[in-house]
Amino acid sequence: MRRIVVIGGRGFFGAAAAELLRRDGSPPLVASRRPGADLLADAEDPASLRVALRSGDVVIDAAGPFQRRSTALVETCLTIGCDVIDLADSFDYVSKVQALAGRVASGGICVLTACSSVSAVSAALVRLSGVQAPVRVSTFLAPAPRNTSTAATSMSLMSSLERPVRAVRDGSLVERLAFSAAQVFEFPAPVGRVSARLAESADALTLPSVWPSLRDVDFWVDTRRPILNALIAAAARSGILRSMMRSAQDAGRRMTKRFGATSGGFGIELEDANGVRHSSGFVHSTRSYIVAVAPAVLAARRIAAGTFSSSGVVPADRQVDPVELITYLRGMGISDFGIDHPDARSGRL
Repeated sequence: MRRIVVIGGRGFFGAAAAELLRRDGSPPLVASRRPGADLLADAEDPASLRVALRSGDVVIDAAGPFQRRSTALVETCLTIGCDVIDLADSFDYVSKVQALAGRVASGGICVLTACSSVSAVSAALVRLSGVQAPVRVSTFLAPAPRNTSTAATSMSLMSSLERPVRAVRDGSLVERLAFSAAQVFEFPAPVGRVSARLAESADALTLPSVWPSLRDVDFWVDTRRPILNALIAAAARSGILRSMMRSAQDAGRRMTKRFGATSGGFGIELEDANGVRHSSGFVHSTRSYIVAVAPAVLAARRIAAGTFSSSGVVPADRQVDPVELITYLRGMGISDFGIDHPDARSGRL
């Protein structure tokens, strides 16, 4: 087994990935800018990465927020000879990684970008739907803010308000104000119905390259608090309000940690050429965040064991075996809904 290194392993999602790897018998090395980690490394500092990493390492990149990241880690791993799996949710970051596809392929490594809820889980759910030529995929996130409200997630949210968000409409990328539209999605208990607001994700970039039939791709988020949804929508239109929210981030996080929802869910609604809609996804009362890190954990294990067959910049639908993902999440107690694919029922790919 090759070494698995979790960059940003002392943050919330990095620590969750590291814990799952330990649980599965694949203990990783935790790398962080902060003292106390196994390795001292900064994802934006090539010199520290060259000291910490070695050829053959499998790197899980959980150092958010990706909206503020360069591709320094990927480019350094190219020179060292490390495979990279990132949890990026950022359209711009994933676009920059995809622009390195030629160098990644010739460098002989593999890079799995957006190997998280967005876009690995989205793609797995599309594959499990059995729809060969979807025309629309809408992704819905109902976070569990009592668990996942961190400095990185707050900065990610604020970054999405500083300019219009992007989605696919009628086959083209369009720009809209963040949180400017709402859409209802029905999660099963314990989440229930959400009125989610328009946001941005890498799905608008990654999914159409896998399914060229897609005419509409969008991403919707519900903060689980209608007043906060309205406040964020107003901040997208007002620089003054954005500044006020930025100043109040620390206090807001503390409040969310104390009073926010503990249940969460992730789901998609897709539509086929006949207008038939299919909904599927995952919910959990306290640990829905596992859905976000499971694809990277499964991919890292396969790459380290030498059983991962793809190379280069790996498309979203090839980053994780959909049936393996479903089986793994079920084993972790994560409830799924709307998944009725025969391979998922039988346990075969």
